[in-house]
Amino acid sequence: LSTGPSGNLYNLKPADRVVWLGTSAYAEYSAVPASKAVLVPSALPAGIAAASLLQGLTALTLIRESYHVQKGDWILVHAAAGGVGLWLCQLLRVVGARTIGTASTAEKLELAKANGAEVVVNYKTEADFVGRIKEITGGEGVKADQFENDLEVVGRKGTIVSFGNSSGAVPPFSISRLTAKNIKVTRPTLFNSIATREEYEGYSAELFDFIIKDKLNVRIHETYPLSDIARAHTDLEGRKTTGKLLLKP
Repeated sequence: LSTGPSGNLYNLKPADRVVWLGTSAYAEYSAVPASKAVLVPSALPAGIAAASLLQGLTALTLIRESYHVQKGDWILVHAAAGGVGLWLCQLLRVVGARTIGTASTAEKLELAKANGAEVVVNYKTEADFVGRIKEITGGEGVKADQFENDLEVVGRKGTIVSFGNSSGAVPPFSISRLTAKNIKVTRPTLFNSIATREEYEGYSAELFDFIIKDKLNVRIHETYPLSDIARAHTDLEGRKTTGKLLLKP
């Protein structure tokens, strides 16, 4: 790390190892606002920090802010074997929640279970999805969920959290449907959760601490030299990868 005048404002100094969230990173060097960089603990490999920050912080802020998960809460996670889904399964296990993970194949269900989902459900083959979720939760429904079925399975005073765009836009619905069970619906973004320096540093420190203590597993598919970036893109586009792809100058 080389720093300009603003580095001192954030306790950064030359040779510090830092990680940051932003664009224009396909390069040997990046000019990064000091406010966007956070220190990497000495016990944490740089590659692990880089691979964990975006999806790890997304999942952590979801369980802290979108709905503050409590020990014993039933949480339904859709696409549980996806990038953020696997982080959610792990973090929910760490905080003592009971997680139901959904996926479309046996392999993905097994992956979700290996990463912390207590119960897994194949949403493509389950004939009575709503009934199955209510059966698992003893009829109470889930405390938080990520939309027609979600309104049915979420419990009284429950929260539906919509994030990401892979499944398309949520269809329009009448807001009066929330009345029956006092349901809350939220659509958060990570960068609004870490808008202040205190939030950014605090959540990053919590995430890194979980990783250092081996409470979270960071999946890295491969580290590619920057000169081999074409192969990295070919692997990614060919759906041959699991976990993060890292580029090393």
